[in-house]
Amino acid sequence: MDYTSSLPRVPETLGPLLADVLRLLRADFQRRTRTQGLSPQLHRLLLAAHHLPGCRQVELAGWLDLSPVTVGRMLDRLEQQGLVRRESHPTDRRATRIHVDAKALPLVKRLTELGLQTHERALAGIGTEERQALMAGLRRVHENLSTARVRATTGRRNHGG
Repeated sequence: MDYTSSLPRVPETLGPLLADVLRLLRADFQRRTRTQGLSPQLHRLLLAAHHLPGCRQVELAGWLDLSPVTVGRMLDRLEQQGLVRRESHPTDRRATRIHVDAKALPLVKRLTELGLQTHERALAGIGTEERQALMAGLRRVHENLSTARVRATTGRRNHGG
């Protein structure tokens, strides 16, 4: 007996659609990059470090939605391969800043090219105006959901809980 036919139809919502789109984007990018010598997670970390030069490990962790400990282990692997380097933070002795090494730049360039191919595949058949509207809408969603905006609109402060 098919029990799903008796369930009410759930309208398509933003969260599941975005999650599925992200899954498909990552799968496409992973297929394109599988011969580049790093895991997909290390690719993401390397690209994030490139786009955020001199950032701290905790900032990368926040950007990638990973724990600082996990990012630290991943950075160890990239550092062992000579792809990133850690430098002392100028004002915080406890912190280090992460920089992509020159040795990694050809790989970063290749990953960026492959990422653009995934981007173009995802947006195939969507015209310039529709692309601009899509990106503007997603930026607005991002802004609406950002922590600072939520605190400002609700008048509440985040006290760590």
